[in-house]
Amino acid sequence: MVTNQAFARVLLLLFVLFSLKLPGQELFPHNEPASNVGKNVLAVRVSSETYSDLGQPRDFQYICFRFGLSSKWMLSESFFFSNHHGSLLPGNFIRPDSVHGPSTTGVARGKYYPYLFESMNLNLKYRFLARDSEHRHFRVAAYLDLSGGNEAHAEAEPNLMGDTGGAGLGLISTLLLHKFAVSVNAGGILPSPYQEAVTGITINYGKAAYLNLSMGYLLFPRVYSSYKQLNVNLYAEFQCMTYGGAVITDNGASIRIVDAPALQANSYIEFRPSVQFIIRSNMRLDLSLGIPVYGRSWNYTCPVYFVTLQQAVFFKDGK
Repeated sequence: MVTNQAFARVLLLLFVLFSLKLPGQELFPHNEPASNVGKNVLAVRVSSETYSDLGQPRDFQYICFRFGLSSKWMLSESFFFSNHHGSLLPGNFIRPDSVHGPSTTGVARGKYYPYLFESMNLNLKYRFLARDSEHRHFRVAAYLDLSGGNEAHAEAEPNLMGDTGGAGLGLISTLLLHKFAVSVNAGGILPSPYQEAVTGITINYGKAAYLNLSMGYLLFPRVYSSYKQLNVNLYAEFQCMTYGGAVITDNGASIRIVDAPALQANSYIEFRPSVQFIIRSNMRLDLSLGIPVYGRSWNYTCPVYFVTLQQAVFFKDGK
């Protein structure tokens, strides 16, 4: 039987060989490009993520509104919904031990949780460099992420897309060469702690750094004749993350973490191949899959399936 990791290595090899030969688009499904939506253009994105947690279906959705403030500035606001967490940590999260002191083994997998609104995120992006010519450009942007989440998230890995509050900073560089695009997104996350007033439990999540690589290729059409033509793009994206372990206290007293890898420091690389359809130049549909190639994220179980739909609304000429 072919394992997920073996399958990922085969796909990785195919995409790398493919991209070396062929000239792509930069509407990356999972990573932002350095480019922005046009001035006075509103892009509305709805995305869904699904996986199985020991047989328990997990669903995560978000709706994102992106607005071009100018040719250099873009503002995005996202709202997140999921059944990943309860409203509070389970009652047995902290276990008393008269010999070694209270401890935790984390939260059991496969539990049922209701589908709830989680949090919101605000992103401000500034494109400060653009070197453009015919059929090619190189652009660099900086961005700031702010998230107000305070979810009962019992994993050390911070995630400003719903799980945790905090701030993030990053840089994106994107190179477009005719039909091929490549982008690198590097940044860090400074998460805010989860605090439970009812029980006095506090979880301080690990600080994180990430480096994401995205490659895209415009497969169809071979020659443009009308904006109404269907565009088909292929993508290979890699999510690389490293973060520190969680620190937990109960009313100020330190809690030992025992046999809970989800609460410990970790690093991983995940591969996300995608196919994208651009319809009439202002609507896009992304279908993609997440599979690990090194380590794993403890925030979810692979494979993860993603579906994203985005529609652009032009208030006036967005150029």
